[in-house]
Formats: sequence, structure tokens, C-alpha cells
Amino acid sequence: MDPAVRDYVRQRARFCCEYCRLPERHAPVLPFHLEHIIPRQHGGTDDPNNLALSCHSCNLHKGPNLSGRASHTLRLVRLFHPRRHKWSYHFHWDGPILVGRTAIGRVTVQVLAMNDPDMVRIRESLIAEGIFPP
Repeated sequence: MDPAVRDYVRQRARFCCEYCRLPERHAPVLPFHLEHIIPRQHGGTDDPNNLALSCHSCNLHKGPNLSGRASHTLRLVRLFHPRRHKWSYHFHWDGPILVGRTAIGRVTVQVLAMNDPDMVRIRESLIAEGIFPP
């Protein structure tokens, strides 16, 4: 990926994962990814408007997914789209736990495993240090 595009995407994201909001500088060991919001295999491009800064955990769990099934209704729901959706409309924090406010938020939390115990522990530590949420 072009270094200028990578810098642009990182700055636009304010150096935080655009899904779970983990600050890049506090990521454990693994570097953040430029993630294709709409994967190439589904017609996505390398245009910066289709790229999001993503921590390793969110990117690994999202993979090529565009949607997921709501756990209670089994209805197919699209995932959060960082360029089209407002983060605070779909999510809120309950301490270190990320809570989906909408079907999109709830399915995204579920599919991306955003409350994985390891990620919750990292956020607990950052909260104790007074540096999270960003």
C-alpha cells in the first residue's frame, strides 16, 4: 500500500481502530491494518474511502464479512461501515465493554468479537491509566 495512503487513513482515523477505537500506540505487539471495508472479493477497491484503520483483532474477525446474523432474530444485518455510519450512533461504552446500540452495532460487536476477553483486559488497563476511551 502506498505510504501516503496509509498515512492519510491513519490520520483520518486519529490513529485508532475505526471499529473498537483501540489507540494504535497501545496495540499489543501487532501493527494495525489498512482494512478493506468492502473486501476486494466483493468488488471493493483500494480507494481511501474504502479503507479503514483496523486493529489486528477486529480485522482478523471481520475478514471478508459484510454482514452477520442477529442473534435473537437470525435476521441478516450489515456490519458497521466507518465511512457511512456514525460510530456513536451504533455503539457506546459500558466501562471496557463495547455495547451495540443498534442492530448494526450489535452484529458488528458479535462478528468482530469486540468483547473478546483479551481485548476487554487491554481496555481495562487503558481505562485504569486514564487513556481510554479515546
